Amino acid sequence: MRFAVILFVALLAACPPVDDDDTQAEILEPEPPGAPTDVVDGRLPCLGNNAPEDPIGGAVELTGYSRILDDPTAEEEPPEFDVEVFSAAGASLQTTTSNPGNDGRVNVTVPINDDGFEGWAMVTADGYLDFRFQSSRPVTQSEANGWTWTATREELDAAAAELDVTLDPGLGVLVGATHDCDGFGMENVVIVVDGDAEAAYYVEGFDAVDGRTYSAISGRFAVPNVAVGAVTVKAFGRLEAGGPLTLLSSIETAVEAGGITGLGLEPRVGLN
Repeated sequence: MRFAVILFVALLAACPPVDDDDTQAEILEPEPPGAPTDVVDGRLPCLGNNAPEDPIGGAVELTGYSRILDDPTAEEEPPEFDVEVFSAAGASLQTTTSNPGNDGRVNVTVPINDDGFEGWAMVTADGYLDFRFQSSRPVTQSEANGWTWTATREELDAAAAELDVTLDPGLGVLVGATHDCDGFGMENVVIVVDGDAEAAYYVEGFDAVDGRTYSAISGRFAVPNVAVGAVTVKAFGRLEAGGPLTLLSSIETAVEAGGITGLGLEPRVGLN
């Protein structure tokens, strides 16, 4: 099942060592059926001490690629997408369009405050579902890179039907990926949406598959039929053999009716 995923992923330098006081992280209890027994597959030395570098200047450039889910590697020229970037408070900061002739590349410069960019991007085009993306970690440097894989309503409905899921147009779809300190996807992660640890489908390649109960190597996941409005998404994984499922990342985002919300879940910035 192919749910679209957008990843304006910050490719950051190596993270600082773990904070010695990082001992109060949230634990997922009780564990859901089918929870992974292996430790999370990823580099996490920055977990709990992952504050971004100080901003340089008053703006940051966000860079990415807007493509379609049926052709995620842009074998053919992708459509042109409109991209509008919003502040955390919902104010429009900047608009641009993707460049189909450059594999759908997007570059947009937005103003930031002392905390960096903490808002979201909206990617739209005629015939495609609106796609709202947000990262769990503030962006403070012009080093963000990633891609968007958008879908039509018909494509998404057909993909959902393969899993015997009927998408409600009055609800939304949530997608995303969990990343380690180097920006790579993480295997053996459990996604929890508003306290529900069994809502997510996990993605192998670009297809969400039935029967997986935790993330594959890409770290990608998809959650159909999510209620409209504010939602909290958390990622949990084992940090040591036999240890508990420990909070790796957390974000509060918004879901819109008939749209897709995409998330980049980065290692948590502190004890949150």
